[in-house]
This record gives sequence, structure tokens and C-alpha cells, in this order.
Amino acid sequence: MPGETTSGSLRTALPSIVAQARIIREDEGTYKRTTDLVTQKKGTGLDWQEFSLNQVQASDITETARNENYQQLSGQLLELEPDMVQILIKITDRTHRKIAAVVEAKMGGLAQNAMERKKDEDYLSLFSGLATTTSPGTGNPISFGHISAAVANIESNVTEPSMGTISTVLHGFQIYDIQNEVVAGVGTYTIPNGLSEEVFRKGFRGTVAGSNLFKDGNITIDSTPDANGATHALEGIVSVMGMVRKPETDRDPYFGGGADVIIMTDEYGFVERTSAGTQVWAQRHLSDATAPAS
Repeated sequence: MPGETTSGSLRTALPSIVAQARIIREDEGTYKRTTDLVTQKKGTGLDWQEFSLNQVQASDITETARNENYQQLSGQLLELEPDMVQILIKITDRTHRKIAAVVEAKMGGLAQNAMERKKDEDYLSLFSGLATTTSPGTGNPISFGHISAAVANIESNVTEPSMGTISTVLHGFQIYDIQNEVVAGVGTYTIPNGLSEEVFRKGFRGTVAGSNLFKDGNITIDSTPDANGATHALEGIVSVMGMVRKPETDRDPYFGGGADVIIMTDEYGFVERTSAGTQVWAQRHLSDATAPAS
């Protein structure tokens, strides 16, 4: 056949090569930075347990008085049985032979990412059961005042004030509402150097009323659309690690001409820590989470 030869002429003879591969991005989660992370010691049974002693009262006494105001020791037991979770991945030998090397090289991180996402989602699931003193409620945007009130309740309650770090964990759409509150004056009046100007240029980051603000994309948005965020003290939620994450491999020679099995097992649990049975260190923020349009 007369004519010039181009790549189009021999398209069916050209190999298809995957030049690059990537793992779908995931939110890194927040529980490692916001909770009281503890490890259950080996040989201590199924449950992780913590006993908290209630307060006792001192009495006035004079030199001639006999004090019979005995104080009874009492307390509460906090216990949690960590749950086991596992990931199984089976890859046939034929897949190993045929798949692009750049794709295969990315597979190792998938199980790790899945396990971290599962842990963070289980941590976030606690938010729906937290106290709702400072929740703006369904359809309402969260504001600085809700976080400030949560911090005040956590640090100054009469049951047991928190002395530790406080964190606020929100979806990015909830944080957007706080950002809008800060820069509400843009276009109405001159914005001087300071917080409003910084937020206008870089977006909202940092702390709110002394609480460290974290964005967590693993927070679920419901159909309303609303999302559950939270402000809580470090000691308000305990992360119990029941074992060190255990990766293993196995062979299944009877499946698909032979296959490798990748196994990852972990054991953990999350629990809200209360004081004398009272929720004092964690506040729920149920608020609007509509996707921003302008």
C-alpha cells in the first residue's frame, strides 16, 4: 500500500504501557493527634480497664472536736473490649506477571491506608453520641461561638474541668462556615492587617477559642446535608490499641493457577471517658455541611 507510515498506521502493533500510577488520595485522619492513645498490655484479659476515684471532702475541725465525718471511697470503672479488624487481598500469579510494575509498586500502601481510614471512621462514629450542649443543630451553620462555648464547658464544668489539650474536629464544609464568619466584612468595609486578612488570603487554620482545629474528610455528610463534628479534650476520648498491627502473607496454589494472599490484622477500640458517669469533656457539633457554591 503506497503512502507514509505513521503511528496511526501501526496503532494495533504499538504496546500499551502504563507510565505512571498513583493511589487515590485519602484523608490522613485525626484520632492519633486528638485522643488519649493507650496500648492494652499483653496478658491483661479481653477488656482494657481504668478505675477513676470520686472526690472526697475535707471537714473543718477544732482542737476539742471529734471528727466522725468519714469519707467513703468510691469510683467508676471504664472498660472497653477492643475489636479485631482484618484486610485480605488475594493476587494471582498471572496478575503479577501481567500487571505494570508501576501499578504493582503502589499496592503495598493500600491495606495500610484502608486500616487507618477504618480506625478514623470508628473514632468519628462516637461523635453522634456526645453531649449536644453547643450543637447548632440540623441545617444551621457552625460558628465561633459554638466552639467557644464547648471549650468553656469542657474547661470550667463543675464535675471535673479538663486541664489538657482541646481539639475541634470538623468537616471542611463546616470549617468553611467559620471562615465565612471571619471574613464577613469583605466587600463591606476595609479589611486591616490581622485575622480577617490572613483568613481571606490563606483560609481558616489554627485554633478557635484555645481549641486546635482539625479538618477531617472522613466525617460523613448525611442527606440533609449535615455533619457531626466535635470539640473534645484529649482525655475525653480514649483510643485503645489491643495489639501491634500484624501483616502476614500466605499462598493459595489452588486458586487461579496460584495466588499470594496479603493479610493485615489489627485490634483497637474507642470509648468516651466520662467523669463520675457524666459527659463533661466532649461536645457534639451537628451542623450544616452544604457544599460551598460561592
